[in-house]
Amino acid sequence: MRARLYLTFQQIGADLFAAGLASATSGNYSVRERDGFWITRSGAQKAHLTPEDLMFLTFEPDPLRDQGASVERVIHRAIYGQTDATAVVHAHPRHAIALSFHLQRIEPIDLEGRYYFERIPVVAPTTLSGTQEAAEAVAQALQEHPACIVRGHGAFVKSNLEVPEQALLQAYSLMTSLEEACEVLFLERLWRGAAPR
Repeated sequence: MRARLYLTFQQIGADLFAAGLASATSGNYSVRERDGFWITRSGAQKAHLTPEDLMFLTFEPDPLRDQGASVERVIHRAIYGQTDATAVVHAHPRHAIALSFHLQRIEPIDLEGRYYFERIPVVAPTTLSGTQEAAEAVAQALQEHPACIVRGHGAFVKSNLEVPEQALLQAYSLMTSLEEACEVLFLERLWRGAAPR
């Protein structure tokens, strides 16, 4: 792995944790290359990634090579196989998850949120993590949208920039914008419910 790409993975892991978008070992992210994709290892401390915490997987499942990779690798594979994604970030933004229990889609009301997302679909597969059912639901949503939320689980965001490092950074940036838009919507609904009539 190129040093610059590793440093980008490392930076995103630290930033996701610092921003409260993922707990110490949760979330995962990947970047596409010609013959496969780099993805974080299962259970890796995202705020303190080492080169050994990144794994290169092929687009087709490989039981030996896949051992130890994030359990969400099936979802990343489906996204790369069915969309134009060149990088994927998956995290657990709290306000987005809270809203996902009550909404079929998120429609941002703040200026920045509307700039990046016309709407953010909420998908609700019966199995929420690391399954083919979840993979198909997420990949289908990301065919037409840059982001989606899996009800009660977390968000997936893609980038289609060509340069891997830039793609990862853009996907991370979109994740922060997604959560900001969800927080604004959450707080506005809270205030509307509490405001005197």
